[in-house]
Amino acid sequence: MVPYFFISHAVGGSGRRDVEFFHADLQTEIKGRLGAESRFDGVLADYRGCDRRAGPPPDTPAMNCRCLVVLYSQEYFRSPSCTYDLSVFDERVNWRLHRTGDASVVPVGVVWNAAGLPARFAEETARRSGTTAGDYPRRGVGQLIRDPGARGGYVRVLRSVADQVLAVADRSPPTMTARDVGYLTPFRTMSRTSVVSWDMHLAPVPVPWHGRRTGSPQDDTPRGPVAERPDSPPRTRSWFSSPGEGERPILRGPHG
Repeated sequence: MVPYFFISHAVGGSGRRDVEFFHADLQTEIKGRLGAESRFDGVLADYRGCDRRAGPPPDTPAMNCRCLVVLYSQEYFRSPSCTYDLSVFDERVNWRLHRTGDASVVPVGVVWNAAGLPARFAEETARRSGTTAGDYPRRGVGQLIRDPGARGGYVRVLRSVADQVLAVADRSPPTMTARDVGYLTPFRTMSRTSVVSWDMHLAPVPVPWHGRRTGSPQDDTPRGPVAERPDSPPRTRSWFSSPGEGERPILRGPHG
C-alpha cells in the first residue's frame, strides 16, 4: 500500500501517545475532506525495538508515501532512522525538481518540541505552516495537545497541516526503491555531545560512490547502509544524463 502520508518522528515513552492522537486527528481531518477510502490512509513511524546501533533500516514508507510529515525535535536530528526518512524523501523531491523545475514540494514540517532547536529553524517552520504566531506555541505543537485551553489553536494548526499534506500529495514525487538508496546522500545525525553548528547538521553530506553493482535491474534486494560500502571516486548524477555502466535509470513512480 502507498501511504497517503507518513509521519516521521522521534518521540518515545509517554509522549508517543500524544503523537498517536495527532496522527488520528490528522487522519480524521484528511478523510473528512477526501473520503473514507483506504487510499487516503496515513502511516505513523514506529521504531520501537529497532537497534539504532545497526543504522537505519533500508526500507521505509518515506520511499513511496505521497507526503512526508516531520515532527521536528532535537532528538529527531539525533536519530539515524529519522534522518534517513528525511534523506529519502528529500532525494525524491530533488528528482521531481530535476524533472519539472517545481521546487514547491517539501516535507510538511511541524515543530513538535522546540527545546534545543535553533530559534530561526522553529520560526521558519512555523511560518511555512501558515498559522498565526498565537496558534503556534513557542514550545512546540506537542504542548497544545496537553493543554485543554488551547484546543482552538490546535485545531487551526491541524487544519493547516492537513492543507499542506493535500497540496504535497497532489504533486507527490517519484517513488524510490531499496536499490535506489545507493544514490542517496544521507543527512548527518547529531550526537548528544556535538559542538558543531546546526547549519552543518542540517545540511547533507557526500558519501562514497559504489559503482560495482551486481544483480539484474529488477533485483530490488535491500542493500546495506551506504556508509559501509567501499570507497571509490565520488560522482554525481543528473536527471537529464544517461545512465552509465551499472547505473539504474531514474524512473517515473506510479504517482510521480
